[in-house]
Amino acid sequence: MIKTFILKIILILILTACDYTPIYSAKDGQFNIEILSYEGDREINSKILSKFRVHKNTNSELIQIKFSSTYQKNDVSKNLAGKAEEYLLEATTNYTIITSNLEKNFIIKESFKMKNFEDDFEERNYEQRIKENIADINYEKVILQIKKIK
Repeated sequence: MIKTFILKIILILILTACDYTPIYSAKDGQFNIEILSYEGDREINSKILSKFRVHKNTNSELIQIKFSSTYQKNDVSKNLAGKAEEYLLEATTNYTIITSNLEKNFIIKESFKMKNFEDDFEERNYEQRIKENIADINYEKVILQIKKIK
C-alpha cells in the first residue's frame, strides 16, 4: 500500500513538472475557415456548418472549404414477412480544402448498422443522433487534415 502511494506521488510530480499540453489543444485550432459551397444531405450539412462557424480567426490564413455529402439507408436483412430487421446507414462526404498555395481533395466514408425499432419515433431519433455523430466525426477529420496541411 505504501509502495502504491509513493508511486502515485512520484507519477503526479513527474507529470506536473513536464509541462504537458494536449496535441490538439485550442491554441493550435485557431483557423479562419470559410465555407464556399455545400450540397447533399441537409441534416448532415447543417451540423457540419455549425461546427465550422466557430473558426473565424481573421489573424490566420484563410482556408476555404467545399463539400458534398450523400446519405443512404439500405435494408441489410429482412424477416419472413418482408419487414426490415437491420439497416446499413452510409454517409459519404467529399471535401475540397483550398489554401493560398494548395488544393486538397479527400473523401470521408462512414457506415453504421442499425437494428429496426418497433417505435418509428425512436428509430428516427436514433437515426438523428447517428447523423450528428457522423457530422462530428467529419468535422474532426477535416480539422486533422487542415492541421496536416499547415
